[in-house]
Amino acid sequence: MFQRWGWLLALLLMLPLAGWVGREEEGRAPTLPPEGLVMVGQLTGDVTAVAVEGERAAIGLGRAVRALDITHPANPALLGQPLGFPGVVSALAFARTAPGQAQRPPAFLYVVADATLFVVDFSNPALPALVGSCSLAGAGKDMAVTAVPAETGGWLISAYVAAGEAGLRIIEVSDPAQPREVGYYDTPWFTWRVATDLTSRPGEIYAHVIDKLGSLRIVRVTDAAHPVLVATHAGVYGDVAVTEGYAYVSGDGGITILDLSDITQPRQVSSSSAGGWVYFIPRLAIAQNRAFVVGESGNMAMADVTDPRRPFFYVERFWTRTAPAEVIALPTLPGQENALVYVASGRHGLQIISWADVTHPERIGWLDPPGNTHAVTIAATADSTLAYVSDRDGDLHIVDVNQSENPHQLGSYDSTGMTWSVALAGDVAYVAAGEQGLHMVDMHERARPQKLGSFSPFDSFIRDVVVMDHYAYASDHRHGRLFVLDVADPERPLLAKIFDSPGGAYAVTAVENLIYLADGMGGLRIVDVSKPDSPVEVGSWQSPGVATDVVVSGTLAYVAGHNKGLHIVDVSNPAQPQLVATYDTPGLVWGVAVEARGSTWPTARPVCACWT
Repeated sequence: MFQRWGWLLALLLMLPLAGWVGREEEGRAPTLPPEGLVMVGQLTGDVTAVAVEGERAAIGLGRAVRALDITHPANPALLGQPLGFPGVVSALAFARTAPGQAQRPPAFLYVVADATLFVVDFSNPALPALVGSCSLAGAGKDMAVTAVPAETGGWLISAYVAAGEAGLRIIEVSDPAQPREVGYYDTPWFTWRVATDLTSRPGEIYAHVIDKLGSLRIVRVTDAAHPVLVATHAGVYGDVAVTEGYAYVSGDGGITILDLSDITQPRQVSSSSAGGWVYFIPRLAIAQNRAFVVGESGNMAMADVTDPRRPFFYVERFWTRTAPAEVIALPTLPGQENALVYVASGRHGLQIISWADVTHPERIGWLDPPGNTHAVTIAATADSTLAYVSDRDGDLHIVDVNQSENPHQLGSYDSTGMTWSVALAGDVAYVAAGEQGLHMVDMHERARPQKLGSFSPFDSFIRDVVVMDHYAYASDHRHGRLFVLDVADPERPLLAKIFDSPGGAYAVTAVENLIYLADGMGGLRIVDVSKPDSPVEVGSWQSPGVATDVVVSGTLAYVAGHNKGLHIVDVSNPAQPQLVATYDTPGLVWGVAVEARGSTWPTARPVCACWT
């Protein structure tokens, strides 16, 4: 799923600036060893999976699982602490029982992350606990879990994992502490989706498996050690759901419905096209005689399947903005009259859609954690600490980080561009929105930020901004220049001057009357703006690679050097900056932040470096 720009990890680095143990080579600054790295908290990642049963819910949030309170679907809320995993969470499931089963299986959540199945104690959703795990032969793509009463008492619980080229893997999880693989079925191509069937024949269990390039395959898995193929149905299908004796399969623009009264000879009784810009359908869900489908483009449609032989799609569509990672439709909960659809929408979060009015589907709830984070600005007062987080989707998120281990979002602002960074001045946020320019946003009411004004010069790309007095200094990455703007009236910004730099103008920071510009291949540029309408360069330092970010604390400038690590530069004399040391990170350094503790060199200074 993560084929995009990737994660930004914020790590607290305690760099011992006095008494470094790194050996200094002649003519070179010392390189620091990676020591003292501590993750103190995160709120990031795509919503990659969702599982809901009754009022229990969980989402996969990047490499973590979070419990979700859906008592009020219009306001879903994260519960407790995240439970981390070594890989991205690709599938979640609670155990499913046969219709009419009065007893409930133990409250475990089953998690697939990369090529491992994990069992999580979910009896207290606010405190999920890892119980056991089992390695898989391939990375899991989808999962279904069944629970049937065992003849000897207790439960026989099995997880069926669609594992791509490794086929269908069958894992017995009756003993949650010791899950073990007990069987597998190898499809011809790529096992992509799976749904279980406990009703077609009493006492039998079937797995309906989507082989991505070829067909629907129905496999009897009652004897898990010896799965048997009982039927196939040719077609290029995206997903499958089974309910009340019918299999619903999605494909190229619509659904096909199969009668399973004879499980060995599934009979097609109908097919229906969704139309309206809904093309190949990778996800569908069934609830209350309605089929909900979401196409690769993110367009959602609903069909009435009260009579499976005569399904029909309603005309209206809902755009979820992206291809879905997971879709779940729920029967009504207490106090609700209609089924709700829960869509794990990747970087667009978890969306809860209501089709109560078939002519006007609407999103009634949205959990939208930041993803693709580019930058963060912290605003601390005696009463609160807020993080203003910008991401590549154009959103600025306002996050309460009073408890660093449990951040939560208060509100967000959509710049309609690619939000790269934010600067704060009082209740006004200055948002660098790439091709959409610079936005001035009123943050007085954090839950509902309002746009005040903007500055959008032709063919520019505003990547960073800093505000000092009543001037904003915005870097134009596309043309390598710095805009100086008079923002005394944020609703009507005025251009005071343009400063041309030799490089790419990535990022800016300000100290007193000096602007420090991370200028890409142009290195670090230091500009005197004591007269904002007449900026003058007073010094520079040529970085060994691309300078992508810079912060200054005391007499030190910390320069993010992309593939060349983190550079620490002495700027006590701005006219002659000198390299002091380089910290070699394992990835590409894009950003840096420093907790300032005075102007003299301490024995340890916390530095937050961001890399991919």
